[in-house]
Amino acid sequence: MIRIPRDVANLFNNPETVKVLVTLNQHGVPHCVPISSLSIPSSDIIAFAVIMADETHRNLLNNPDKVVAATAVRGFQSYQIKAKPQEYVTEGAAFDAFRQRFGGIIMGSGLEIKGVWILKPLEIYDQSIGSDAGKRIV
Repeated sequence: MIRIPRDVANLFNNPETVKVLVTLNQHGVPHCVPISSLSIPSSDIIAFAVIMADETHRNLLNNPDKVVAATAVRGFQSYQIKAKPQEYVTEGAAFDAFRQRFGGIIMGSGLEIKGVWILKPLEIYDQSIGSDAGKRIV
């Protein structure tokens, strides 16, 4: 199991950071979407709330062995985490934490948090502008 460095977690957990998740469908076609809730709740997992991500959710359910790529970008700083789906939850501590954090934001929109995906990180790359761009850091 790898540990996500603090600077990577800070970037992913910053609400001003643009976060994108890429999954693959059953035919290997990539599906790339911005997911604001994509975050690092602890040093060994990545998680996000399923609010509107129906195709992403379906891809993870149908392809549990496929590696996904999560990328966070803010200014010139960027990291990519390659991960595998670990668990989808619709209740419990992780679900409650996301509902508390994002429930107020979507309240009144007709949207709801359907569940939370927990992803297991496999590799982390520095994608920031500079000499370390593309370098595997974990």
